[in-house]
Amino acid sequence: MINPYYDHAGITIYHGDCRDILPHLEPVDLVLTDPPYGINVGNNQSGKETRSGLTVKGKYASYEDTPENYRLIIVPAITEALGKAKRGVVFGFPPNIFFLPPPSVIGGLFVPAGCGRNSWGWTNFMPVLFYGCAPNLDKGAKPTAIRTTDSGEKSDHPTPKPLKWLTWLVSLASTLPDTILDPFMGSGTTLVAAKHLGRKAIGIEIEEKYCEMAAKRLAQEVLPL
Repeated sequence: MINPYYDHAGITIYHGDCRDILPHLEPVDLVLTDPPYGINVGNNQSGKETRSGLTVKGKYASYEDTPENYRLIIVPAITEALGKAKRGVVFGFPPNIFFLPPPSVIGGLFVPAGCGRNSWGWTNFMPVLFYGCAPNLDKGAKPTAIRTTDSGEKSDHPTPKPLKWLTWLVSLASTLPDTILDPFMGSGTTLVAAKHLGRKAIGIEIEEKYCEMAAKRLAQEVLPL
């Protein structure tokens, strides 16, 4: 049995390596995650831009974000997590995104202002891989790609994502009373979005400082009067 770092109101955080924790978890409805990209984000390069155009904002101490580690560690972990879920939504970035299991659909986020530079110019599109089938599809199709001008939260996480992005994806890919799993939780934005929309959620994070950050964010959420 594994003990949670945080467990309240249907939201659970586990501190540790997701490869050790995933085998102990029950099946879930959705995997929604933004894993390391295998492009050296966070490897002692704070303030620099990677070749793929993403700006590094901090160091991820427990993991070297190399292409080799992405293929050997991240891809098998995501594959195992997807095997526990009815549906999946996974952020990725070329070229290593192509090592992930083939998705059902490719969508993403168009960022007009750009989120960095690449070898062909500005990086304006953040790919998102969708697995399985959207819930309630019979009630009307929803877009799998959107235009956004939102910026990431202010934190020392290497690649923070805006809460609005995760809120859109939680709404698109789940329904009440679904349980969402994020095996690479980071600072907990997926869990915050899930809580806002009344979903249950499980987050796994290898860095304790991000577990603490996520727990504080969840504890500070104000309940409606």
